[in-house]
Amino acid sequence: MGTAPTHSRGVRPPKALLLLPFLLTFVLVGSRGESHAMDNVATERMAEESHRQDSANLLIFIMLLTLTILTIWLFKHRRFRFLHETGLAMIYGLLVGVILRFGVHVPQSTSDLILSCAVNASPATLLVNVSGRFYEYTLKGEVSRSKSHQVQDDEMLRKVTFDPEVFFNILLPPIIFHAGYSLKRRHFFRNIGSILAYAFVGTVISCFVIGLIMYGFVSFMKVVGQLGGDFFFTDCLFFGAIVSATDPVTVLAIFNELKVDVDLYALLFGESVLNDAVAIVLSSSIVAYQPAGDNSHSFEAMALLKSFGIFLGVFSGSLALGVATGVMTALISFHLCLIIA
Repeated sequence: MGTAPTHSRGVRPPKALLLLPFLLTFVLVGSRGESHAMDNVATERMAEESHRQDSANLLIFIMLLTLTILTIWLFKHRRFRFLHETGLAMIYGLLVGVILRFGVHVPQSTSDLILSCAVNASPATLLVNVSGRFYEYTLKGEVSRSKSHQVQDDEMLRKVTFDPEVFFNILLPPIIFHAGYSLKRRHFFRNIGSILAYAFVGTVISCFVIGLIMYGFVSFMKVVGQLGGDFFFTDCLFFGAIVSATDPVTVLAIFNELKVDVDLYALLFGESVLNDAVAIVLSSSIVAYQPAGDNSHSFEAMALLKSFGIFLGVFSGSLALGVATGVMTALISFHLCLIIA
């Protein structure tokens, strides 16, 4: 009896081996998705914590504003001879600042790491490669080694700290506009010589006197070994220019209530209005002082003349721009009134 013919066949691989590439792809995609989801959760958690801190800061500001308004209302109805409401508002701010600085501590985050890298300068923006993914970090300032564990507290204090850019660009222009709009022009221009002398000469003298005192004090502290680092005379002059920008809000408020002599009020008011502008331009000129050579803090006549030229140029340009804007606004308003009439 003959046998049936047989056909040779290749051995089929098991089905599990065929599914192995798909399983590996699924595991890799799933692990990446899980890592991405964990990063998103951490980012959302940080955003939620930041939102909570911002809400708490806003609540503190609203409570301070409400307390100040109630204090002003109380002082208007019940006269207190030895205390003014503006001084009490400053005391409120000092007390809240002390409480926030020494009484409130933010829990430290476990994601804060201290890494070392071979970078000689401090870049404003830093790209960090973490497992093939790039993250952007921005420079917030220098942190001393002894205070590296207080980064979270410093972040909270940075949020409640008053931003000078907000003051210069948002708050100061309407204040100056209201001051100029409500100015009694006759008394102001009658004392314009004394006002300019106090604003220019007085501010410059105050800047140099405070700078010399601070430089002597800093030098003494370095001699006795209580102060490290480099402090130069230009740094002390910059501090003197900032401190010289006094704003006698409390004194003007008291003068307004006591109905003092109009010339005295015009002198103090005019000096306070021009003093801020002079101090701002003076500080910019001190920052622009750059002598040639390796020692950038030595005295050089050309650098001094350059700073003086920058002072005159910035002040004259700002004055011309302000006058041109005022004249243009007045002309537009005048012609609009004629058209409406």
